[in-house]
Amino acid sequence: MKKFRVGSAAGVAAVLSVMWVSPAAIADEESTVDVVANVTPADVTAAIDTPLLDGGESTVTIDRLTVDVSTEATDGVSISAGSGTATIGLPFADDATAGISTDPGTVTYDNGNASSSVVLVHDTGSVQVATVIDTAAAPTRYDYPIDLPEASSLVLQGGGGVAVVDDATGEVLGSFAAPWAKDATGKDVRTRYEVEGQTLTQVVEHNTNYVYPVVADPTYTTSVIYLSKAQVVTMYNGLHGISGACSALPIPYPASIACLGLAPAAQVEKAYWNKWRIKVTYYNCGFNYCSYTTYTAVP
Repeated sequence: MKKFRVGSAAGVAAVLSVMWVSPAAIADEESTVDVVANVTPADVTAAIDTPLLDGGESTVTIDRLTVDVSTEATDGVSISAGSGTATIGLPFADDATAGISTDPGTVTYDNGNASSSVVLVHDTGSVQVATVIDTAAAPTRYDYPIDLPEASSLVLQGGGGVAVVDDATGEVLGSFAAPWAKDATGKDVRTRYEVEGQTLTQVVEHNTNYVYPVVADPTYTTSVIYLSKAQVVTMYNGLHGISGACSALPIPYPASIACLGLAPAAQVEKAYWNKWRIKVTYYNCGFNYCSYTTYTAVP
């Protein structure tokens, strides 16, 4: 699928033929990523412009966040969280076909049950797993087993989302945004999350009253990361060499940590002299930026 630009935003277009074909044939030629783009074009536009699955797996680093994807659905998707990693398992992974990357920043798995999982790695560092539901015969429950960082748990939030919470401190390390689902006309489909242990389930109440395909998604965003002692040294050395670009607001998430001088100097000094790490916490993160960021020196 080719990308084009409308103004300054990247978009997604279906492949066009030089000969006329029926509308049904055009629909048959749509990739699963096209289907997602038809319902939520901004999510596909936000995918990184990097080819994935070269050699069967890919590790992508966006600023200081690392994301791992694979052709094997059973490997899931791994992303930095706190001082460790969260691995998001994919629905029906045991039966899914090998993943394919039809577009940069995406991997698609056919679940073999009238549904597919589309992983989108966003340029903000968040990871979206869009479920494309082709017919009313597809399941209504989609399980995501989560391999969480040590001593953390999944907690349902009041707004419908789910947080990854540090058991000892109660701190939110990352979160799944409130779920949504839409049919091919953009009509909302009832959906919700359920949590049992370390499994997040999205329930999508689709039926023949909706126009297929239906698209639903969990989107995960990291809230806390820890910068290593080596990174603290780099920050300490860079305190007096702040790039002019760092004065532009809002600062794209999580690129703000590249603007070394934005970290409070006292925290950098404290971490440097004590040989500690720095905890970076992002608040109210949207598609392209966070409302504010805090930096704290920690052992």
